[in-house]
Amino acid sequence: MKNNIKRHLGYYLSILLLLILGIFTVIQVSYDKKLQLTVIVLTTIFYVVWGILHHRLHHDLNSKIVIEYILIGSLGLAITLFILKGYI
Repeated sequence: MKNNIKRHLGYYLSILLLLILGIFTVIQVSYDKKLQLTVIVLTTIFYVVWGILHHRLHHDLNSKIVIEYILIGSLGLAITLFILKGYI
């Protein structure tokens, strides 16, 4: 397990940076609700694409993984929009 984490550490750090950058950008553009929504949707799309590309590069991509990333991204998007409903 530790070997697996070390092997994919760059991936984990880059996806974490992507998500933090998305959150930071949403906070910074709080004056423009349409831009906030765009950033949230784009962050979700990048998360899904990045996850699929990661598995493609490591030759373990299958339909279950694609569906999982799409569902997790959709769930995260729905939760974020629900929480920000009063703000957006």
